[in-house]
Amino acid sequence: MNSLLRRRALAVIAGGAVALSTAVAVTPTATAAPNSEAAAVRWLEKSLTDGLAVYETNFGPFTDYGLSLDVIQALSDLGAAPATRAAILATVTENLDSYVTPPPSEWGYASGGAGKFTHTAIRAGANPRNVGSRDLVAELEDATAETGESEGTYGGVGQAWATRGLVAADSAEKAASAEFLASKQCDDGGFLQDYAQPCPSTVAVDATAFAVFALSEAKASGVAGLEDDIDQARSALLAAQAADGSFVGDGTPNTNSTGLAAQALDLLGESAAATKAARWVAGHQLTDATATGKLAGNSGAIAYNQAAVAAGRNFGIDAIDLGPWLRASAQAAPALALLAGPARTAVAGPAFGAAGRTIKVAVAGLEPGWSAKAAVSGGSTATALVQANGRATFAVRLPKGTAKRTVTITDATGRKVGVKTVSVLGAKRLSPKMKKNVKRKKVQRVVVRGFAAGEPVQVRFRGKLVRTGKANRNGNLVRTFRVGTKLGKAKVVVRGMYANRKGVKTFRVVK
Repeated sequence: MNSLLRRRALAVIAGGAVALSTAVAVTPTATAAPNSEAAAVRWLEKSLTDGLAVYETNFGPFTDYGLSLDVIQALSDLGAAPATRAAILATVTENLDSYVTPPPSEWGYASGGAGKFTHTAIRAGANPRNVGSRDLVAELEDATAETGESEGTYGGVGQAWATRGLVAADSAEKAASAEFLASKQCDDGGFLQDYAQPCPSTVAVDATAFAVFALSEAKASGVAGLEDDIDQARSALLAAQAADGSFVGDGTPNTNSTGLAAQALDLLGESAAATKAARWVAGHQLTDATATGKLAGNSGAIAYNQAAVAAGRNFGIDAIDLGPWLRASAQAAPALALLAGPARTAVAGPAFGAAGRTIKVAVAGLEPGWSAKAAVSGGSTATALVQANGRATFAVRLPKGTAKRTVTITDATGRKVGVKTVSVLGAKRLSPKMKKNVKRKKVQRVVVRGFAAGEPVQVRFRGKLVRTGKANRNGNLVRTFRVGTKLGKAKVVVRGMYANRKGVKTFRVVK
Protein backbone atom coordinates (compact mmCIF):
# COMPACT_ATOMS: atom_id res chain seq x y z
CA MET A 1 0.00 0.00 0.00
CA ASN A 2 1.30 3.42 -0.94
CA SER A 3 1.36 5.97 1.83
CA LEU A 4 -1.33 8.62 1.51
CA LEU A 5 -0.20 10.83 4.37
CA ARG A 6 3.57 10.69 4.11
CA ARG A 7 3.55 13.78 1.89
CA ARG A 8 3.01 15.76 5.08
CA ALA A 9 6.80 15.60 5.48
CA LEU A 10 7.53 16.54 1.88
CA ALA A 11 6.79 20.22 2.22
CA VAL A 12 7.72 22.23 -0.85
CA ILE A 13 9.56 25.49 -0.27
CA ALA A 14 8.46 28.02 -2.84
CA GLY A 15 8.90 31.76 -2.82
CA GLY A 16 10.22 31.76 0.75
CA ALA A 17 7.18 29.95 2.20
CA VAL A 18 6.34 26.31 2.69
CA ALA A 19 3.64 25.37 0.20
CA LEU A 20 1.74 23.16 2.61
CA SER A 21 -1.29 22.95 0.35
CA THR A 22 0.88 20.82 -1.92
CA ALA A 23 2.69 18.99 0.83
CA VAL A 24 -0.08 17.71 3.01
CA ALA A 25 -3.19 17.16 0.92
CA VAL A 26 -4.38 13.58 0.72
CA THR A 27 -6.20 12.49 -2.40
CA PRO A 28 -8.23 9.32 -1.97
CA THR A 29 -7.40 6.69 -4.58
CA ALA A 30 -9.25 3.76 -6.05
CA THR A 31 -7.48 1.47 -3.57
CA ALA A 32 -8.55 3.40 -0.49
CA ALA A 33 -11.64 2.69 1.55
CA PRO A 34 -13.88 5.35 0.01
CA ASN A 35 -17.08 4.64 1.97
CA SER A 36 -15.42 5.28 5.34
CA GLU A 37 -13.72 8.46 4.19
CA ALA A 38 -16.68 9.89 2.31
CA ALA A 39 -19.08 9.14 5.16
CA ALA A 40 -16.77 10.88 7.65
CA VAL A 41 -16.63 13.92 5.37
CA ARG A 42 -20.41 14.02 5.00
CA TRP A 43 -20.94 13.77 8.76
CA LEU A 44 -18.41 16.51 9.53
CA GLU A 45 -20.02 18.82 6.98
CA LYS A 46 -23.56 18.26 8.21
CA SER A 47 -22.57 18.65 11.86
CA LEU A 48 -21.35 22.22 11.44
CA THR A 49 -23.52 25.17 12.44
CA ASP A 50 -23.26 28.11 10.06
CA GLY A 51 -19.92 26.75 8.91
CA LEU A 52 -18.43 26.30 12.39
CA ALA A 53 -18.07 23.67 15.09
CA VAL A 54 -20.68 24.66 17.66
CA TYR A 55 -21.81 22.56 20.61
CA GLU A 56 -23.31 22.94 24.06
CA THR A 57 -21.31 23.13 27.27
CA ASN A 58 -22.38 23.51 30.88
CA PHE A 59 -22.16 27.24 30.32
CA GLY A 60 -24.21 27.36 27.12
CA PRO A 61 -23.42 27.19 23.39
CA PHE A 62 -19.74 27.31 22.49
CA THR A 63 -18.30 28.16 19.09
CA ASP A 64 -15.04 26.25 18.84
CA TYR A 65 -12.88 28.03 16.28
CA GLY A 66 -9.90 25.77 16.93
CA LEU A 67 -11.97 22.66 16.29
CA SER A 68 -13.36 24.33 13.17
CA LEU A 69 -9.79 24.62 11.90
CA ASP A 70 -9.25 20.96 12.77
CA VAL A 71 -12.17 20.14 10.48
CA ILE A 72 -10.49 22.07 7.67
CA GLN A 73 -7.28 20.14 8.26
CA ALA A 74 -9.12 16.81 8.18
CA LEU A 75 -11.02 17.65 5.00
CA SER A 76 -7.77 18.82 3.42
CA ASP A 77 -6.00 15.59 4.38
CA LEU A 78 -8.81 13.66 2.69
CA GLY A 79 -8.79 15.92 -0.37
CA ALA A 80 -12.48 16.59 0.15
CA ALA A 81 -15.07 19.37 0.34
CA PRO A 82 -13.05 22.38 -0.89
CA ALA A 83 -16.09 24.67 -0.75
CA THR A 84 -16.75 23.72 2.87
CA ARG A 85 -13.11 24.26 3.77
CA ALA A 86 -13.15 27.72 2.20
CA ALA A 87 -16.39 28.63 3.97
CA ILE A 88 -15.07 27.55 7.38
CA LEU A 89 -11.84 29.48 6.92
CA ALA A 90 -13.72 32.59 5.82
CA THR A 91 -15.95 32.44 8.89
CA VAL A 92 -13.06 31.85 11.29
CA THR A 93 -11.18 34.72 9.63
CA GLU A 94 -14.16 37.04 10.17
CA ASN A 95 -14.15 36.07 13.85
CA LEU A 96 -10.38 35.86 14.32
CA ASP A 97 -10.34 38.33 17.22
CA SER A 98 -12.67 36.01 19.13
CA TYR A 99 -10.31 33.09 18.55
CA VAL A 100 -6.91 34.75 18.93
CA THR A 101 -7.24 37.98 20.89
CA PRO A 102 -5.03 40.69 19.39
CA PRO A 103 -2.03 41.61 21.55
CA PRO A 104 -1.67 43.03 24.08
CA SER A 105 -4.28 41.15 26.07
CA GLU A 106 -4.78 40.64 29.79
CA TRP A 107 -5.31 36.97 28.98
CA GLY A 108 -1.99 36.65 27.14
CA TYR A 109 -1.44 35.70 23.52
CA ALA A 110 -2.73 32.32 22.26
CA SER A 111 0.27 31.25 20.19
CA GLY A 112 -1.11 27.75 19.64
CA GLY A 113 -4.27 29.15 18.09
CA ALA A 114 -2.29 31.68 16.05
CA GLY A 115 -0.03 28.91 14.78
CA LYS A 116 -2.98 26.69 13.86
CA PHE A 117 -4.68 29.53 12.00
CA THR A 118 -1.45 30.48 10.22
CA HIS A 119 -0.74 26.90 9.17
CA THR A 120 -4.32 26.32 8.02
CA ALA A 121 -4.49 29.62 6.12
CA ILE A 122 -1.21 29.05 4.27
CA ARG A 123 -2.25 25.51 3.44
CA ALA A 124 -5.45 26.92 1.94
CA GLY A 125 -3.54 29.50 -0.10
CA ALA A 126 -4.54 32.45 2.13
CA ASN A 127 -2.20 35.08 3.57
CA PRO A 128 -2.06 35.19 7.39
CA ARG A 129 0.11 38.32 7.19
CA ASN A 130 -2.87 40.29 6.00
CA VAL A 131 -5.96 39.47 8.03
CA GLY A 132 -7.81 42.75 8.25
CA SER A 133 -5.36 44.97 10.09
CA ARG A 134 -3.50 42.02 11.62
CA ASP A 135 -0.30 40.19 10.70
CA LEU A 136 -0.60 36.82 12.42
CA VAL A 137 2.94 35.79 11.51
CA ALA A 138 4.42 38.95 13.06
CA GLU A 139 2.27 38.47 16.15
CA LEU A 140 3.42 34.87 16.48
CA GLU A 141 7.04 35.89 16.08
CA ASP A 142 6.64 38.58 18.75
CA ALA A 143 5.13 36.00 21.08
CA THR A 144 8.11 33.66 20.59
CA ALA A 145 11.05 34.12 22.95
CA GLU A 146 14.69 33.80 21.94
CA THR A 147 14.57 30.32 23.41
CA GLY A 148 11.96 29.37 20.82
CA GLU A 149 9.18 29.00 23.37
CA SER A 150 5.92 30.63 22.32
CA GLU A 151 3.60 32.38 24.74
CA GLY A 152 0.29 30.87 25.81
CA THR A 153 0.59 27.47 24.16
CA TYR A 154 -0.65 25.52 27.20
CA GLY A 155 1.84 22.74 26.54
CA GLY A 156 3.02 20.38 23.86
CA VAL A 157 0.18 20.40 21.35
CA GLY A 158 -0.11 24.20 21.39
CA GLN A 159 3.67 24.59 21.05
CA ALA A 160 3.64 22.17 18.11
CA TRP A 161 1.00 24.29 16.39
CA ALA A 162 3.04 27.44 17.03
CA THR A 163 6.06 25.74 15.47
CA ARG A 164 4.02 24.54 12.50
CA GLY A 165 2.71 28.05 11.91
CA LEU A 166 6.21 29.56 11.99
CA VAL A 167 7.52 26.82 9.70
CA ALA A 168 4.65 27.26 7.26
CA ALA A 169 5.35 31.00 7.08
CA ASP A 170 9.10 30.34 6.69
CA SER A 171 9.68 32.61 9.66
CA ALA A 172 13.14 33.45 10.92
CA GLU A 173 11.93 32.01 14.24
CA LYS A 174 11.16 28.55 12.86
CA ALA A 175 14.49 26.94 13.78
CA ALA A 176 14.43 28.22 17.36
CA SER A 177 10.81 27.14 17.71
CA ALA A 178 11.53 23.65 16.40
CA GLU A 179 14.59 23.29 18.63
CA PHE A 180 12.60 24.34 21.68
CA LEU A 181 9.91 21.82 20.86
CA ALA A 182 12.58 19.13 20.41
CA SER A 183 13.99 20.00 23.82
CA LYS A 184 10.76 18.79 25.41
CA GLN A 185 11.40 15.20 24.37
CA CYS A 186 11.49 12.63 27.18
CA ASP A 187 13.97 9.81 27.59
CA ASP A 188 11.47 7.33 26.12
CA GLY A 189 11.19 9.39 22.93
CA GLY A 190 7.78 10.80 23.72
CA PHE A 191 7.08 14.51 24.10
CA LEU A 192 5.78 16.42 27.08
CA GLN A 193 2.29 17.83 27.02
CA ASP A 194 2.37 19.60 30.41
CA TYR A 195 5.57 21.65 30.55
CA ALA A 196 5.07 22.26 34.27
CA GLN A 197 5.38 18.56 35.04
CA PRO A 198 8.16 15.98 34.66
CA CYS A 199 8.01 13.38 31.92
CA PRO A 200 5.16 10.92 32.53
CA SER A 201 5.61 7.19 32.91
CA THR A 202 3.74 6.60 29.66
CA VAL A 203 4.04 8.27 26.28
CA ALA A 204 1.87 11.35 25.79
CA VAL A 205 0.61 10.18 22.40
CA ASP A 206 -1.15 13.35 21.21
CA ALA A 207 1.78 15.62 22.08
CA THR A 208 4.22 13.17 20.48
CA ALA A 209 2.19 12.87 17.26
CA PHE A 210 1.90 16.64 16.91
CA ALA A 211 5.62 16.99 17.60
CA VAL A 212 6.29 14.53 14.78
CA PHE A 213 4.17 16.64 12.43
CA ALA A 214 5.90 19.87 13.46
CA LEU A 215 9.47 18.56 13.44
CA SER A 216 8.99 16.71 10.15
CA GLU A 217 7.68 19.88 8.51
CA ALA A 218 10.55 21.86 10.04
CA LYS A 219 13.08 19.34 8.73
CA ALA A 220 11.49 19.47 5.26
CA SER A 221 11.78 23.27 5.33
CA GLY A 222 15.51 23.11 5.96
CA VAL A 223 15.86 23.08 9.75
CA ALA A 224 18.80 20.78 10.51
CA GLY A 225 19.55 18.46 13.38
CA LEU A 226 16.09 17.02 13.99
CA GLU A 227 16.63 13.50 12.65
CA ASP A 228 17.42 11.85 15.98
CA ASP A 229 14.47 13.53 17.72
CA ILE A 230 12.08 12.32 15.02
CA ASP A 231 13.53 8.82 15.10
CA GLN A 232 13.20 8.59 18.87
CA ALA A 233 9.58 9.70 18.57
CA ARG A 234 9.03 6.88 16.09
CA SER A 235 10.33 4.37 18.64
CA ALA A 236 8.14 5.86 21.37
CA LEU A 237 4.97 5.58 19.29
CA LEU A 238 5.73 2.03 18.19
CA ALA A 239 6.31 1.04 21.80
CA ALA A 240 3.09 2.71 22.94
CA GLN A 241 0.84 0.87 20.49
CA ALA A 242 -1.36 -1.84 21.97
CA ALA A 243 -1.70 -5.26 20.39
CA ASP A 244 -5.09 -4.30 18.95
CA GLY A 245 -3.61 -1.22 17.24
CA SER A 246 -4.95 1.37 19.68
CA PHE A 247 -3.22 4.14 21.61
CA VAL A 248 -4.06 5.46 25.05
CA GLY A 249 -4.74 9.10 25.79
CA ASP A 250 -6.13 10.50 29.04
CA GLY A 251 -5.95 7.01 30.49
CA THR A 252 -8.10 5.22 27.93
CA PRO A 253 -7.74 3.89 24.37
CA ASN A 254 -9.43 6.40 22.09
CA THR A 255 -9.74 7.40 18.46
CA ASN A 256 -8.30 10.89 18.94
CA SER A 257 -4.93 9.56 20.08
CA THR A 258 -5.03 6.50 17.82
CA GLY A 259 -5.94 8.51 14.73
CA LEU A 260 -3.16 11.04 15.34
CA ALA A 261 -0.65 8.26 16.00
CA ALA A 262 -1.72 6.47 12.80
CA GLN A 263 -1.00 9.61 10.78
CA ALA A 264 2.35 10.19 12.51
CA LEU A 265 3.44 6.59 12.00
CA ASP A 266 2.51 6.70 8.35
CA LEU A 267 4.49 9.92 8.01
CA LEU A 268 7.46 8.10 9.52
CA GLY A 269 7.16 5.21 7.08
CA GLU A 270 5.73 2.72 9.59
CA SER A 271 2.93 1.58 7.31
CA ALA A 272 2.05 -1.66 9.10
CA ALA A 273 1.65 -0.02 12.50
CA ALA A 274 -0.17 2.94 10.95
CA THR A 275 -2.64 0.66 9.17
CA LYS A 276 -3.24 -1.34 12.34
CA ALA A 277 -4.11 1.87 14.19
CA ALA A 278 -6.33 3.02 11.32
CA ARG A 279 -8.27 -0.25 11.47
CA TRP A 280 -8.91 0.33 15.17
CA VAL A 281 -10.23 3.79 14.34
CA ALA A 282 -12.47 2.37 11.61
CA GLY A 283 -13.90 -0.06 14.13
CA HIS A 284 -15.28 2.92 16.06
CA GLN A 285 -16.89 4.63 13.08
CA LEU A 286 -20.65 4.45 12.70
CA THR A 287 -21.58 2.81 9.42
CA ASP A 288 -24.87 2.46 7.56
CA ALA A 289 -25.30 -0.82 9.43
CA THR A 290 -24.58 0.55 12.92
CA ALA A 291 -25.99 4.09 12.76
CA THR A 292 -29.40 2.89 13.88
CA GLY A 293 -31.88 3.66 16.63
CA LYS A 294 -30.94 6.88 18.42
CA LEU A 295 -27.76 7.04 16.34
CA ALA A 296 -29.69 7.07 13.06
CA GLY A 297 -28.52 9.76 10.68
CA ASN A 298 -24.97 9.73 12.06
CA SER A 299 -23.34 7.32 9.64
CA GLY A 300 -19.70 8.33 9.24
CA ALA A 301 -19.22 9.79 12.72
CA ILE A 302 -16.26 8.45 14.69
CA ALA A 303 -16.79 7.75 18.38
CA TYR A 304 -14.14 8.62 20.95
CA ASN A 305 -14.34 5.06 22.33
CA GLN A 306 -16.81 2.22 22.84
CA ALA A 307 -18.30 3.97 25.87
CA ALA A 308 -19.27 6.85 23.57
CA VAL A 309 -20.97 4.40 21.21
CA ALA A 310 -22.90 2.84 24.09
CA ALA A 311 -23.98 6.26 25.36
CA GLY A 312 -25.05 7.25 21.86
CA ARG A 313 -27.21 4.14 21.57
CA ASN A 314 -28.96 5.08 24.78
CA PHE A 315 -29.25 8.84 24.37
CA GLY A 316 -28.24 9.76 20.82
CA ILE A 317 -25.76 12.54 20.03
CA ASP A 318 -27.17 15.66 21.63
CA ALA A 319 -25.73 19.18 21.54
CA ILE A 320 -23.42 18.51 24.49
CA ASP A 321 -22.19 15.16 23.17
CA LEU A 322 -21.58 16.69 19.74
CA GLY A 323 -18.29 18.28 20.83
CA PRO A 324 -16.44 15.03 21.61
CA TRP A 325 -17.85 13.34 18.50
CA LEU A 326 -16.74 16.26 16.32
CA ARG A 327 -13.26 16.33 17.83
CA ALA A 328 -12.78 12.58 17.52
CA SER A 329 -14.03 12.58 13.93
CA ALA A 330 -11.91 15.56 12.85
CA GLN A 331 -8.68 14.22 14.34
CA ALA A 332 -9.17 10.57 13.43
CA ALA A 333 -10.82 10.74 9.98
CA PRO A 334 -7.57 11.27 8.03
CA ALA A 335 -6.34 7.90 9.32
CA LEU A 336 -9.11 6.22 7.32
CA ALA A 337 -7.23 7.14 4.15
CA LEU A 338 -4.61 4.57 5.15
CA LEU A 339 -7.05 1.68 4.77
CA ALA A 340 -7.09 -0.21 1.52
CA GLY A 341 -10.54 -1.09 0.25
CA PRO A 342 -11.36 -4.42 -1.38
CA ALA A 343 -8.97 -5.04 -4.25
CA ARG A 344 -11.59 -6.73 -6.42
CA THR A 345 -15.31 -7.36 -6.43
CA ALA A 346 -17.06 -10.39 -7.87
CA VAL A 347 -20.61 -10.13 -9.19
CA ALA A 348 -22.76 -13.25 -9.51
CA GLY A 349 -26.18 -13.47 -11.09
CA PRO A 350 -28.16 -15.21 -13.82
CA ALA A 351 -27.12 -14.84 -17.43
CA PHE A 352 -30.82 -14.59 -18.42
CA GLY A 353 -33.87 -13.07 -16.82
CA ALA A 354 -37.55 -12.91 -17.70
CA ALA A 355 -38.76 -9.47 -18.70
CA GLY A 356 -40.70 -7.80 -15.93
CA ARG A 357 -39.57 -10.33 -13.34
CA THR A 358 -37.16 -10.05 -10.39
CA ILE A 359 -33.68 -11.53 -10.31
CA LYS A 360 -31.11 -11.68 -7.52
CA VAL A 361 -27.59 -10.37 -7.97
CA ALA A 362 -24.90 -11.05 -5.34
CA VAL A 363 -21.67 -9.10 -4.96
CA ALA A 364 -18.60 -10.10 -2.96
CA GLY A 365 -15.59 -8.01 -1.98
CA LEU A 366 -17.40 -4.87 -0.84
CA GLU A 367 -16.60 -2.73 2.21
CA PRO A 368 -18.57 -4.19 5.15
CA GLY A 369 -21.11 -2.11 7.01
CA TRP A 370 -21.95 0.32 4.24
CA SER A 371 -24.86 0.43 1.85
CA ALA A 372 -24.50 -0.42 -1.81
CA LYS A 373 -26.89 -0.07 -4.74
CA ALA A 374 -27.72 -2.16 -7.81
CA ALA A 375 -29.38 -0.47 -10.79
CA VAL A 376 -30.65 -2.14 -13.96
CA SER A 377 -30.41 -0.07 -17.12
CA GLY A 378 -34.01 0.81 -17.95
CA GLY A 379 -35.25 -0.99 -14.86
CA SER A 380 -35.34 -0.78 -11.09
CA THR A 381 -32.79 -0.10 -8.37
CA ALA A 382 -32.24 -1.83 -5.04
CA THR A 383 -30.18 -1.00 -1.97
CA ALA A 384 -28.61 -3.46 0.45
CA LEU A 385 -26.25 -3.38 3.41
CA VAL A 386 -22.91 -5.07 2.92
CA GLN A 387 -22.51 -7.87 5.46
CA ALA A 388 -19.43 -8.53 7.60
CA ASN A 389 -18.14 -10.97 4.97
CA GLY A 390 -18.19 -8.23 2.32
CA ARG A 391 -21.21 -9.66 0.48
CA ALA A 392 -24.47 -7.99 -0.51
CA THR A 393 -27.47 -9.42 -2.35
CA PHE A 394 -29.89 -7.32 -4.40
CA ALA A 395 -33.32 -8.14 -5.81
CA VAL A 396 -33.93 -6.05 -8.93
CA ARG A 397 -36.86 -6.04 -11.33
CA LEU A 398 -35.99 -6.28 -15.00
CA PRO A 399 -37.65 -4.03 -17.59
CA LYS A 400 -39.99 -5.30 -20.28
CA GLY A 401 -38.78 -6.29 -23.71
CA THR A 402 -35.90 -8.37 -24.98
CA ALA A 403 -32.45 -6.81 -24.75
CA LYS A 404 -29.11 -7.05 -23.03
CA ARG A 405 -29.29 -5.04 -19.80
CA THR A 406 -26.52 -3.97 -17.47
CA VAL A 407 -26.80 -4.25 -13.70
CA THR A 408 -24.41 -1.67 -12.22
CA ILE A 409 -23.28 -1.95 -8.60
CA THR A 410 -22.22 1.25 -6.83
CA ASP A 411 -20.97 1.77 -3.29
CA ALA A 412 -22.21 4.36 -0.81
CA THR A 413 -20.12 7.07 -2.48
CA GLY A 414 -21.66 6.38 -5.90
CA ARG A 415 -18.47 4.76 -7.19
CA LYS A 416 -19.05 1.91 -9.65
CA VAL A 417 -17.66 -1.29 -8.12
CA GLY A 418 -19.18 -4.02 -10.27
CA VAL A 419 -21.17 -4.80 -13.41
CA LYS A 420 -23.27 -7.76 -14.51
CA THR A 421 -24.80 -8.15 -17.97
CA VAL A 422 -28.15 -9.93 -18.16
CA SER A 423 -30.00 -11.01 -21.28
CA VAL A 424 -33.58 -9.94 -20.58
CA LEU A 425 -36.01 -12.12 -22.49
CA GLY A 426 -39.55 -11.08 -23.33
CA ALA A 427 -42.30 -13.17 -24.86
CA LYS A 428 -41.56 -14.45 -28.36
CA ARG A 429 -43.43 -16.62 -30.83
CA LEU A 430 -40.96 -18.81 -32.68
CA SER A 431 -41.35 -20.47 -36.09
CA PRO A 432 -39.53 -23.80 -36.27
CA LYS A 433 -38.71 -25.01 -39.77
CA MET A 434 -38.73 -28.74 -40.62
CA LYS A 435 -39.75 -31.26 -43.26
CA LYS A 436 -43.51 -31.76 -43.73
CA ASN A 437 -43.18 -35.54 -44.05
CA VAL A 438 -40.61 -37.92 -42.60
CA LYS A 439 -40.53 -41.66 -43.06
CA ARG A 440 -40.81 -43.72 -39.92
CA LYS A 441 -37.52 -44.52 -38.14
CA LYS A 442 -35.90 -41.69 -40.08
CA VAL A 443 -34.52 -38.35 -38.87
CA GLN A 444 -36.32 -35.02 -38.63
CA ARG A 445 -34.24 -31.84 -38.70
CA VAL A 446 -35.46 -28.78 -36.79
CA VAL A 447 -34.15 -25.26 -37.45
CA VAL A 448 -35.21 -22.39 -35.19
CA ARG A 449 -34.15 -18.77 -35.37
CA GLY A 450 -34.88 -15.85 -33.04
CA PHE A 451 -33.40 -16.95 -29.72
CA ALA A 452 -30.98 -14.87 -27.71
CA ALA A 453 -27.36 -15.88 -28.06
CA GLY A 454 -26.64 -18.73 -25.66
CA GLU A 455 -30.29 -19.16 -24.68
CA PRO A 456 -31.08 -22.68 -23.42
CA VAL A 457 -33.51 -24.53 -25.73
CA GLN A 458 -35.63 -27.66 -25.40
CA VAL A 459 -37.11 -29.67 -28.28
CA ARG A 460 -40.13 -31.88 -27.48
CA PHE A 461 -41.60 -34.43 -29.88
CA ARG A 462 -45.04 -35.85 -29.12
CA GLY A 463 -44.70 -34.45 -25.57
CA LYS A 464 -41.33 -36.00 -24.82
CA LEU A 465 -38.05 -34.12 -24.46
CA VAL A 466 -35.83 -35.34 -27.29
CA ARG A 467 -33.15 -32.69 -27.58
CA THR A 468 -31.64 -29.77 -25.61
CA GLY A 469 -29.02 -27.20 -26.47
CA LYS A 470 -28.08 -23.56 -26.59
CA ALA A 471 -28.64 -21.10 -29.37
CA ASN A 472 -25.51 -20.04 -31.22
CA ARG A 473 -24.21 -16.48 -31.20
CA ASN A 474 -26.65 -15.61 -33.95
CA GLY A 475 -29.60 -16.93 -31.93
CA ASN A 476 -30.10 -20.02 -34.06
CA LEU A 477 -30.49 -23.69 -33.10
CA VAL A 478 -30.39 -26.80 -35.28
CA ARG A 479 -31.24 -30.23 -33.89
CA THR A 480 -32.16 -33.64 -35.29
CA PHE A 481 -34.07 -36.57 -33.82
CA ARG A 482 -35.50 -39.92 -34.95
CA VAL A 483 -39.25 -39.94 -35.43
CA GLY A 484 -39.90 -43.59 -34.41
CA THR A 485 -42.45 -45.94 -35.93
CA LYS A 486 -45.80 -44.41 -35.05
CA LEU A 487 -47.48 -43.01 -38.13
CA GLY A 488 -49.56 -39.88 -38.51
CA LYS A 489 -49.49 -36.27 -37.47
CA ALA A 490 -46.86 -35.33 -34.83
CA LYS A 491 -46.33 -32.10 -32.93
CA VAL A 492 -42.95 -30.55 -32.18
CA VAL A 493 -42.65 -27.88 -29.48
CA VAL A 494 -39.49 -25.79 -29.28
CA ARG A 495 -39.12 -23.75 -26.10
CA GLY A 496 -36.53 -21.26 -25.05
CA MET A 497 -35.56 -20.17 -21.52
CA TYR A 498 -39.14 -19.37 -20.52
CA ALA A 499 -42.55 -20.78 -21.37
CA ASN A 500 -43.60 -17.64 -23.25
CA ARG A 501 -40.77 -18.12 -25.71
CA LYS A 502 -41.80 -21.04 -27.85
CA GLY A 503 -42.89 -22.28 -31.27
CA VAL A 504 -45.08 -25.20 -32.37
CA LYS A 505 -44.95 -27.07 -35.65
CA THR A 506 -46.59 -30.31 -36.91
CA PHE A 507 -45.44 -32.80 -39.55
CA ARG A 508 -46.45 -36.29 -40.62
CA VAL A 509 -44.66 -39.54 -40.03
CA VAL A 510 -45.25 -41.70 -43.12
CA LYS A 511 -44.37 -45.20 -44.36
